[in-house]
Amino acid sequence: HIEQKVTAALKPMHLEVANESHGKASDESHFHVLVVSQAFEGLRPLQRHRLVNQLFTAEDGALKFHSLRITAKTPSSWQQDESSPAAPKCTGKGDG
Repeated sequence: HIEQKVTAALKPMHLEVANESHGKASDESHFHVLVVSQAFEGLRPLQRHRLVNQLFTAEDGALKFHSLRITAKTPSSWQQDESSPAAPKCTGKGDG
């Protein structure tokens, strides 16, 4: 579902989606999306983040799952650095 939405909207040259949920992988509440797209050219990092985030928010602005960590890069920035930041510590108690 996540892959389909990002691919349809942003036509990425690279896309990784990781389930970072606590406990079982079937929890599906925390995700990391690493997306590299030409659509991000000329946009600031916050604008890129918002572009991805809006794909997964309801009409009331609520995210459809608990956590979405986004790494959004342009093709040129991806060529320079193919890494993404480590996930913050989160115990599910609002601490990360």
